[in-house]
Amino acid sequence: MLPIMCTRNLWRVVGGVGALPARQPYVPASTRLAAWCVREVPTPEGVIGVGLEETTYLTVVFPIAPLPNFVPLFATAVGEALLDLGVSPVATNSEVAAIIAGGQLVRNDNRSLLGSANDVVFHTQVYLEDEPVSLHAMRVAQRKLNEMPHVKREPAFPEVAIQLLFAEGASAH
Repeated sequence: MLPIMCTRNLWRVVGGVGALPARQPYVPASTRLAAWCVREVPTPEGVIGVGLEETTYLTVVFPIAPLPNFVPLFATAVGEALLDLGVSPVATNSEVAAIIAGGQLVRNDNRSLLGSANDVVFHTQVYLEDEPVSLHAMRVAQRKLNEMPHVKREPAFPEVAIQLLFAEGASAH
């Protein structure tokens, strides 16, 4: 299963029942993206999600829906972000299919990533504060967030990390 780490609050928002399952080891076989951390962001129009990929810090902003619709909406945002950054449609479709087939919400076990996700949530709120939250506004914010550097990361910019990861000749993990 592809781990989508989340907070207990997000777990409740999407209608999760019981305790969040623990994260299991995940080694992507045919994909390049790995684990994700997703946070909920309350807005006047409703709750949206912000996701951060563990190795590249690729950032997605998407509408949240209750389970089982959460994962397909999340996967769609990942696909849009990859296409926006110039990843080929074939590679993008492979990543999206892997998330839809194996994405599972699990307990967050990466405090550093959660801290970075909290920072990205703040920036998302700043980008969205002056206009109604719409799919277009979320995608514009998503593009800006992927141009934002992260400290102690090499490369510091998610867009550069994705371009390197998906460069012709680069192999899956």
